[in-house]
Amino acid sequence: MKVIKSTGELQKFHPKKIYKSVREAGGSKKLAKEAEKFIKKHYHKNIETKEILSLLVNFLKKEPGVSERYDLKRAIMSLGPSGFPFEDFFASVLAYYGFKTSTGNKIKGKKIYHEVDVIAEKKKKFMIECKYHNSTGKNTDLQPAMYTYARFLDVKKRGFHQSWLVTNTRCSNDARNYSKGVNQKVTSWSYPKKTSLQELIEKPKLYPITILKNLKHETKEKLYELKILIAKDLLKYSTKELKQKTNLSEKEIKKIIEEIKDVCKI
Repeated sequence: MKVIKSTGELQKFHPKKIYKSVREAGGSKKLAKEAEKFIKKHYHKNIETKEILSLLVNFLKKEPGVSERYDLKRAIMSLGPSGFPFEDFFASVLAYYGFKTSTGNKIKGKKIYHEVDVIAEKKKKFMIECKYHNSTGKNTDLQPAMYTYARFLDVKKRGFHQSWLVTNTRCSNDARNYSKGVNQKVTSWSYPKKTSLQELIEKPKLYPITILKNLKHETKEKLYELKILIAKDLLKYSTKELKQKTNLSEKEIKKIIEEIKDVCKI
């Protein structure tokens, strides 16, 4: 049994991985077993991984919040084509970990100004380059790793201690090895272990607002402008405040709040 990955490559299909991933998304043992059987039943030759994901996302709606959490990677890729919301989102994630952050900075090098995606400070001052992809199958390769470090060298005298490359997809081995060689931090979707982007988000339930199925596109755009990118941050506001910020009705807001509580298990 084989499946076609987003890169077009063939990969061996392991149905047991579905059970494990559903459990990791907070699904019950019963739901995980049913999901595994469901995908086996719908398996066909040349099935693509994105089709399996779509089938699962719909199937997992049987238990509140599981479908949304299972679809986290795609939610990150829905943060908008410009990449700016991803920068603000990652800065917000770091803030939960005690970093002082700022985005959209222009820092003077020896001869030119550099646009630095995120500046983060916690004992050390980091210059962060965010490489965002809004579709699967696109990895971050060697070139971004090299130019991130080159820019760091040009602004280092501005008080920076280390460069940091962040991506919402996979980082190539060359990019990772190069970064190790120059002491550059790397954070990608599943690397490094225990502090990957996925881990940083899931442990404290810092899910992006794009994970919410009841949030309209225009509402997301308004929240982007306000730099409210983490779903559970909406719980900090009263219904009255959210009505003013989003122009949604009380009924719509109540539905969104219930979804946040389901997704974040609050």
